[in-house]
Amino acid sequence: MSASGLGPLVRLWGLRNEQLPAATASADELAPLLIAILQEAVPFIDSAAPKGSSAAAPDPKLWKRKGTHAHADSAARVEVLERAVPAADLERVVAASSGSTSKVSETWCCRRSVHADKADRGTASWAEFDRCFREHHAESERAFTPSCLAARAALRWDCAGVEAHEGGLAWTDFSLVVEEMRHRIGRPVLKDRTFPVLQMTCRAVAGGGQEEEEFVVVSIPVPDFARSAASTLAAEKGAQVATYVSVERIRKLNDGEGGGGSIEWLMATASDAGGALPAWVQNLAAPGVIWKDVPLFLGWIAKERQGGGGAKDGAVDGGEAGPQASTGVEVDAVPTVSGGDARAGATDGP
Repeated sequence: MSASGLGPLVRLWGLRNEQLPAATASADELAPLLIAILQEAVPFIDSAAPKGSSAAAPDPKLWKRKGTHAHADSAARVEVLERAVPAADLERVVAASSGSTSKVSETWCCRRSVHADKADRGTASWAEFDRCFREHHAESERAFTPSCLAARAALRWDCAGVEAHEGGLAWTDFSLVVEEMRHRIGRPVLKDRTFPVLQMTCRAVAGGGQEEEEFVVVSIPVPDFARSAASTLAAEKGAQVATYVSVERIRKLNDGEGGGGSIEWLMATASDAGGALPAWVQNLAAPGVIWKDVPLFLGWIAKERQGGGGAKDGAVDGGEAGPQASTGVEVDAVPTVSGGDARAGATDGP
């Protein structure tokens, strides 16, 4: 990693299709990539809510607070943060890894919420978080996100036996998969967007092999995945490929809150919808979007417990519910700028 603590992997520019591991790669061959991703992701997400801080206060030199949000489907409020990673810092990262120096800045948004560890309305249990976000991430997102039109696992690797140490913890149960997802972002003005990502998950273990009750999910874009024979959604004729990068950390806090502890849900993302939607418009909208997947998930899981199946036609804030905030893209949340609609004239074609 560079002197700034940033690395070349967990970046919005992503990985090229040719940089993906071979389909037949063994766990030993995958280990260097898995460990490198973990070593970038853990310090980055920790800067937004450091474990060493009793209040989990973000590093004020890096993250700016953008307010908190409440919703009837979540008993917990959701705090939103923003971090700008300057182009100069990214150019140093690239220069150190490949010699190229032409990069633009990244704007990251982050949300943090703390939930009682209970299978009750407005919150969720640790088992539910683990099942939905570590074991079945794509399936869960497809189920609780109204705008997610399709999701599939295109490639999957066997990571059995890989272990790593980072952030004072041992990590195991790695998984690595390429997921393709299609999201509606603003029909009929804007075309649907397809997001191909390389997604890694792993969980922490304490001394003696005891579960630490913490896991991370890291998603890295693969912008040219349509070239892969394994692609279906990105390779479709006319598909508009977009990118997002994200780091998600979910951990149990043994603080006694809510009768037996609470759960911290932390996620940071940067995205680019591409097409005709300007980056500055997306960056303005992102803080108002990222928090919404908290009530979307909690509302859905409450229906699942009742056997209702979690309908996909719900909405947050009375408008069309945007993509799960890991994509960071939602046109209907774009704010009005200078008295006019920031979306005016922004079309991608039919």
